[in-house]
Amino acid sequence: MTARSSSTLVVDDFRYPGDIGRTDVDAAATTAAQRQFSLHRLLAYGVEAGDALRLMDLAAEGNSWRGSALALADQLLVRADDADLPRTVRSQADLFARASALQRISQVMDLDNTPDRRATYLAAAANFATARAHDRRYEHVVIDTVGGPVAAWVITPETEGPHPVVLVHGGVDGWSMDWEGTALPLVEEGFVAVVLDGPGQGETRFVHQHYLTPHWLASYEQVCDYLVHRAAGMPVAAVGNSMAGALVVLIASRYPIFSAVCSNGPVISMASTLVRRSYARKLGTFCGEASTDEQVRAVFESMELSADRIELTCPFLLLQGDSDPMVSLEDGERLLDQVPSPDKHMVLFERGEHVINRYPADKHHVTRTWLRDRIDRAPRPSE
Repeated sequence: MTARSSSTLVVDDFRYPGDIGRTDVDAAATTAAQRQFSLHRLLAYGVEAGDALRLMDLAAEGNSWRGSALALADQLLVRADDADLPRTVRSQADLFARASALQRISQVMDLDNTPDRRATYLAAAANFATARAHDRRYEHVVIDTVGGPVAAWVITPETEGPHPVVLVHGGVDGWSMDWEGTALPLVEEGFVAVVLDGPGQGETRFVHQHYLTPHWLASYEQVCDYLVHRAAGMPVAAVGNSMAGALVVLIASRYPIFSAVCSNGPVISMASTLVRRSYARKLGTFCGEASTDEQVRAVFESMELSADRIELTCPFLLLQGDSDPMVSLEDGERLLDQVPSPDKHMVLFERGEHVINRYPADKHHVTRTWLRDRIDRAPRPSE
C-alpha cells in the first residue's frame, strides 16, 4: 500500500503574502512604523495577534508596512468570500474585523490626506460595519454639530436599561474603531459606550470632511447633548487616550455634564510636538487639505492644558506610565495639582509607556472598576 503524499491531506493553507516589496518612500515609513508599533501596541489597536506577528515579520524582511498590512487584509477578505470553505456568522465577523484592523493600521504612518488613504479608511469602516452587523449591541450614528457631522459607534449592553453612558475618545493614531477594546470592558460594566471620531478623526474626517479648527470645542456641545440624551437620566462619564486625554479634560471643563473622567496619558502641550517635522505634517492632516503651519499651530495651541482652562470638578482619574516619552511623571503630577476636583487620583504604572498598552488587563481593570464605583456614587437628577 502506497502512503499518500502529505500534500493531498492539506485542506487549507495559511501562507504569508508574497511580492509586496517597497519603494524608497515606503522604506522610511516602514522603519518608523517598526519603531513605533510594538506587538502590544498593535494588539491595543485591534490587530489580531497572529496578524500582528505576520505584519512585523514581513516588515522586518524588507517589505512595505502599508503593503504588508493591506496584503494580509486581502488574504482575509478572499477567505471570507470563499464559498467552498466552512463558515459561521461569528467566523465571518472575525475575518472582516481582522481585515478592517489591518487596513486601519496600514495607513497610520501616512502623512497626507490622499485619495488612496481615504479609500483605505472607508474600506476599513465598511468591513468593520460588516463585522458588527449581526451584533445588536452596535449602532453607527452621526451627530450633527455646529462644526459639522461627527461619527461614532455606540455599543449598548444587552442588559435592561437605562444605562450610564461613557464617551470613549482616541487621539492622533487610534480612532473610534481602534478603541473598541477600551469600550467593551465598560459595556460589560453596564455602560453605553459612545466611541467617537472627533473632528479630524476617522470617518468624521474621511466621510464628512469635518476637520479640527481652533473652535473645535464648540462641536462638543452637541456631542454632550447626545450623551445626555442617551443616558436618559443616568450619569455620563468620559475616557480619553493621549491627545484625547487632554481633550476630555477641556470638554468636561466647558460642559459640566460628566460624573467621572478618566484621562490616560494626556498630552499637556500638543503644540510642543510640532517641532518634529514629520509629526507636525501628520497633525496637519487633522486640520484640512490646505492648512498652513500657522493654522495648525493655532489649532493645537487651543488644546493646551493650561491652568486657566482646567475647571474640571467631577471625580478625575489619571493613568500615568513612569516611562511615558510623551507625558512625563512631572507633567502628570502638575496636571493633577491643577485639576480643582476634590476627588482626583493617579494610577502609576511602573515601566508603563504611553497610554499603557503594555499592561492592558491592569489598565482595563482600573478603568472599569473606578468608573463603575464613581458612577454608582453619582447623584441622579431626581435626588
